[in-house]
Amino acid sequence: MLALIRRNKLFFGLFLILGFLLRGYMLKWHFLFQGDSLIYGDLAKNWLLHGIYGVTDGSSVLPVDIRTPGYPAFLAACFRLFGIEHYAAVGRVQLVIDLLTCFVIAAGARRLLSDSAAKVAFVLAALCPFTASYSATPLPETLEIFFVALALLFAVAAAQKTRRAPPWDVRHTFALSDWTVAGLALAACIYLRPDGGVLLIAIGLYQLWLAIEFRQSEYIVAMVVLGLASLLPLLPWTVRNWRTLHQFQPLAPFYAEMPGEYVPAGFNRWCKTWVVDFISVMNVEWNVSTGTDGEAVDVKDIPNRAFDSTQQRRRTEALIREYKESLQLSPELDAQFAALAEDRVRAHPIAYYLGLPLARVADMWLRPRTEIFNLELDWWNYQNVWQESAMSLALAAINLFYLLAAILSFRREIPGSGILWLFILCRSVLLATLANPEPRYTLECFPAVLMLAGINFSPWRYRGTEKDIW
Repeated sequence: MLALIRRNKLFFGLFLILGFLLRGYMLKWHFLFQGDSLIYGDLAKNWLLHGIYGVTDGSSVLPVDIRTPGYPAFLAACFRLFGIEHYAAVGRVQLVIDLLTCFVIAAGARRLLSDSAAKVAFVLAALCPFTASYSATPLPETLEIFFVALALLFAVAAAQKTRRAPPWDVRHTFALSDWTVAGLALAACIYLRPDGGVLLIAIGLYQLWLAIEFRQSEYIVAMVVLGLASLLPLLPWTVRNWRTLHQFQPLAPFYAEMPGEYVPAGFNRWCKTWVVDFISVMNVEWNVSTGTDGEAVDVKDIPNRAFDSTQQRRRTEALIREYKESLQLSPELDAQFAALAEDRVRAHPIAYYLGLPLARVADMWLRPRTEIFNLELDWWNYQNVWQESAMSLALAAINLFYLLAAILSFRREIPGSGILWLFILCRSVLLATLANPEPRYTLECFPAVLMLAGINFSPWRYRGTEKDIW
């Protein structure tokens, strides 16, 4: 890869500058600091100042496990270097990391196909507004995307080497080293976001398929190496949770709840009977809380698909009115939402278990991704602000362009590309189980999407020859 860059200094230099300008624009005009960023920042500050991985609770610090410590550790390092809560500096560091990710994605496309694919993938990554936008907000997406790209790069390299080399070839040793690096990158993914383990599952399934197809024990050994390198680094976090919180928790709670906090399972299940888009998450789901920070819900923001009959509509409206009285979802009220959800699931089981999950996944993949920009979420109501609707449609078109380019690469049979497709599939299956379809959850797949898109726009030149990674 370094040799390719040296041979094409002007090309890579030009698009590196354009990528820098795009991310600089995002940092200047679309810097966003709210919600989860506040939680990560509080964890990092308390860890740095008090030596406690916890959140501020009045005048004390409460140890928690609501987030894995990867991103708070990154924030704490930035706070140490640039000053406490200096989030502008965090954005600048993430800008650099996101540009480095473009090179890693290019190296992955080169490994899969050719130098031409690497150049195309680099351009697509450098000019991608969606990954660039998240470098301007204190959230783990930028770092997660970097380590996903790194894990994919080394996993593809290892798979290709193992597939080409006979059992007696010394290159099997080198492949195990590649699997180890991929595993360490996966460990970083999991420490940043617990759902980073989906990539481990995807690579493991790919190795299992190769072991069955070629009947070689080397793939089983590789699976063990990858698993150990990915999961052993989680041991300190698991031990900490056992000793500090007295519970076995190798990742983080599924609902990111505080110790002893009530999880509104009934309300969540009711939401899964009708929520398909992000605007419903913003207007309804995130407003309802079991704590003291709840907000009012306007029944008009609940679409007609949430009601099966006039009687059910009145029943739902009564529950919403009861919630508005205290702005706190009690276990008793949650039980009533659970009963309502049970009725709806019983009436429409296919929609609940298949149709709605597919709709939520489609929304996460295809919506314009306006959440990080200063644009209205209901972009389809062009009568209100047609300029914003036009911008949203442009973003949707760009997003669709990237996805179609990746899908069209499927017509080429390239060794190692199955890892990328399995990752996209496994992550989509996971996202289908969630009640909150947030578009940022698909960004972790963009390293795979960009590598595949680079392959699609490149001439067919793969000859199966050995390539270095860098």
